[in-house]
Order: sequence, then structure tokens, then C-alpha cells
Amino acid sequence: MTRKAPAKNPIQEFAASDLEKSDAKLFVACRKGDEKAWNQLVDRYQRLIVTIPRRAGLNEEQAADIFQEVFLTLFEKLDEIEQPEKLRSWLVTTAKFKTWAMIRGSRRYYSPDTEEELARELATIPDTSPLADQQLIEIEQQHLIRTALSKLEERCRKILALVYLRTNPASYAEVAKEIGVGETSISPMRARCLEKLAKILTK
Repeated sequence: MTRKAPAKNPIQEFAASDLEKSDAKLFVACRKGDEKAWNQLVDRYQRLIVTIPRRAGLNEEQAADIFQEVFLTLFEKLDEIEQPEKLRSWLVTTAKFKTWAMIRGSRRYYSPDTEEELARELATIPDTSPLADQQLIEIEQQHLIRTALSKLEERCRKILALVYLRTNPASYAEVAKEIGVGETSISPMRARCLEKLAKILTK
């Protein structure tokens, strides 16, 4: 059976800058004491932050502790962070330091305030670590995709997931059977879903 799924994956080609803008808006609202914005920010990043210590071999309880420490540190530094649009990077970096502090048995949680501090600390971490940069990039990319897809209606989420997010992408015939439409409908439906996703990311 010939597969019609495109070779390129447009979902993974969407720029992260649009989500950064959304993060910045939430961050500014948090600074103003908006509890709803804070809860939304926590929900958005919970899975990503917990994944970092879990990938490093820590158990669920330890990962939960790190998650709480990351957002406690964020709360304490709301007025100090100068680049709200880089919040995702800040959260990942902080989670990485806290994870390594726990792995090393340190009682002090790291929270780097400058790029210089970050560079010095990274120099002490072996390249073979379970938190290698490439692995973090993959985790963050998965996070970006999940965040964007979560805003789509169920049918679009299912279509895009089947076509683009499976190890072996589904054929249009398989997608059509899964959602209960004709095979010829899948291509235009896929295109419309990608357009909707693009609009979400550019708000």
C-alpha cells in the first residue's frame, strides 16, 4: 500500500518563537498576580519539567520535588527574570541544575542567574550525561508539539498525530478508516488542520 504522508514534517518545522511570545504574555500576567495565568503556566510546563529528572533516572517522588522547586524558584524570581520570552529555556536550565544537584547528593538547588554561571556549571557535566543537550532539545520539541496540538479539536489532533507523530506514519487510507471519512478527504483535512495549527502558534 502506497503511503501518502509527506516526507517533511511541518509540525516540527513550526518556529518556537510564537510559543515564546505566548509564554511572555503569561509571565507578565503572573507578575501582576494573575493566578489563572500562573496555573496555566504550571500546566503548560509540568510534563516537560518532570520529564527531565525522570530521563536522568530519578524516581517519581524525586521528580515531583524538582518540579515544585523549579516553580518555587520561578515564583521567587518573577521580578528578576529579564527575558520573559526565554522562559522555557530558563525552566529547562533550572530543572537540569536541580536534577544534577539531586543526583550528586547536594542539598543546594542550583538556580543560575547568568549565562556565565550556566557555562561554568555545564563544563562540569560529562557529555555522556543522561541530560545531554540533544536529549533536552528532543524533549522540548515534543513539548512544543503537544502544547500546540492540545489547542486543536479532537479530529485534527488525531489526523496530525497519525500522519506526523507516529514512528511509522499512517497512510491516508488508515487515517480515513480511523476517523470514519473517505480517503480522498484526508489530504484537504490535513491541510486545514495544519493551517489551524499555524494560526494557534502565531497568535
